[in-house]
Amino acid sequence: MSFFQYLQAHAKENPSHPAVIDGESCLTYGELVSSIESFASAMSRLKLNSQSKIGLLCLNQKEYLIAFFAALLKGVPVIPFNFLLKPEDLVYITQDAGIDTLIVDSVFVKPEVAPFFQFFTNKILIGPADPDQVGEGTLRWDEFLAAGTPGGSVTKHERGESLPDVILYTSGTTAKPKGVMLDESQFDANGTGFLEHLHFTPEDKVILALPLFHSFGNIIALVLLRTGATLILLKQFQPKSILASIAQHKATILPLVPTIYSFLVELYARGGYDVSSLRYCISGGASLPEALLKKVEEGLGVTVIEGYGLTETSPVIAVNTMKDGSVPGSVGPVLPNVELDIVDDSGKQVAQGEVGEIRVRGVTIMKGYWNKPEETAETLSADGWLRTGDLGHLDEKGRLFISAGRKKDLIIRAGENVSPLAIENALMGHPAIAEVAAVGIADERIGEKVKVCVVLRQDTDATEQELKSFCRQKLPAFMTPDMFQFMESLPKTATGKILKSELR
Repeated sequence: MSFFQYLQAHAKENPSHPAVIDGESCLTYGELVSSIESFASAMSRLKLNSQSKIGLLCLNQKEYLIAFFAALLKGVPVIPFNFLLKPEDLVYITQDAGIDTLIVDSVFVKPEVAPFFQFFTNKILIGPADPDQVGEGTLRWDEFLAAGTPGGSVTKHERGESLPDVILYTSGTTAKPKGVMLDESQFDANGTGFLEHLHFTPEDKVILALPLFHSFGNIIALVLLRTGATLILLKQFQPKSILASIAQHKATILPLVPTIYSFLVELYARGGYDVSSLRYCISGGASLPEALLKKVEEGLGVTVIEGYGLTETSPVIAVNTMKDGSVPGSVGPVLPNVELDIVDDSGKQVAQGEVGEIRVRGVTIMKGYWNKPEETAETLSADGWLRTGDLGHLDEKGRLFISAGRKKDLIIRAGENVSPLAIENALMGHPAIAEVAAVGIADERIGEKVKVCVVLRQDTDATEQELKSFCRQKLPAFMTPDMFQFMESLPKTATGKILKSELR
């Protein structure tokens, strides 16, 4: 089924049930379907061709979802923009993908972004900004939506055969962003596998502070709306806003990344927030240290279900099940429609329990990187295996562990492979540490030294010597860090993943 068909079914069965809460605004399933139909209908008035694509420069807001689903319904490829990118990167993505239609929120209408707007034939503006600032011919959202016809049939757009439904651009932390080509059917297949492990109901209310443009936020939104639940959109990825929204809306599910959980638990411990409505939390986007897992479960009084995936895999590869709950260190069993193996540097499969590179294959694997055949060939083999670049192992029950982190992040210290992840997980057990990241620093004598960047919790203290001593108790001698740097914060992507390239 298409996601619009799921929405239609919910609208028919219970049209007044809340679908999306966006600040003071609430869209029911009936209203959401009507808005999608109106937008898709109005798209026939735009100057579109067989290569046309629609770009979304939006916050987490109802208009994003309406435009996203309308583009799928109409058959126009859609590209969400990471709004934290620099204007030159937005221009790069626009030109790389060939985007000619832009949906933009007023918050992004700034003088420094003005040159970016000239690349689009069609522009639709959300909010109060002056359309003249976006450029000639800019249409206001409300007027554009009013020009459409709800309830009528939508004529599919005639597009080029090789075009995907969606292009999700990677964060581009080490190079220019790469466009991952995916189809709606792959998101649906991923949702089907996801729902074999986790169960949602129409009564669930889900806090979505994860950016919708990111694969994690995208699949949570799609799966929850597929099941008829209520999405509570947050424009700010901040612990205070998240805790306040849980209490206000009696939210039942909270998906986040580990770095945000760390600060959330610290803030919650100071009191003033009611999170008793939560059924469980979901963690993804980065490895969840066991010490932090325990703090979240004990602090919030809920089970944390950890999962693992990549943008290139639509995105979920594995996730723990409701039956097993949290399994410290494990991201759970592989989804039933994903094939996974673990190989050594020569590509040979390793024995159960041994660490190697994770490879995956199946219907949810990307079609390739947009306009990048060489990068596609490096990542995706001729027989469909995708190299994840992550190092892990499987236990005797078939559960996956990301046991050594990213292959490219391994530190080679005096001939020994040092896992930054092992160091980070150990240090997260220290009561003074809020955030931690270990990186390799070039050294003429031993190849690389281990440097650890730490952020301390509020009103705590720790010395370098104390932390080295802590590591000696928890880790093999060759993994003991050479140096520590205390920082006020660590550089992160939009979803809270630590940017090790910047730390290096």
